[in-house]
Amino acid sequence: MTTFWQVGSMVASAFLIIIADSLIKKVSTSGAGNVYLHPLMLLSYFLYFIQIVIAFYVFKYGGGLAVYTNLFIVFYSIFGVLMGVFVFSESLSLIQGIGIVLAMTGAVLLNIR
Repeated sequence: MTTFWQVGSMVASAFLIIIADSLIKKVSTSGAGNVYLHPLMLLSYFLYFIQIVIAFYVFKYGGGLAVYTNLFIVFYSIFGVLMGVFVFSESLSLIQGIGIVLAMTGAVLLNIR
């Protein structure tokens, strides 16, 4: 059974990865020279490492791979759309908004026994 802490960890994991991916987008569009050693890239590497530690925690304490990956993808998508809209000034269509609602509904359904 997936616990509250495991679900919270899965949400945090998705949040860390979308932050890391956003940092990669910022560095890649900044025109920086050696992007692999750029300070924001180093932070991105660290966030990826923390996500691995979180995944280890979830699996060590009985979290299922099927639930973890589904929740991760749902929250990663939601955070990605929100990050694109609020940080990178991308637009959000009505269909994407409906998709967010459906994704949240699916996340809730995944955790009902």
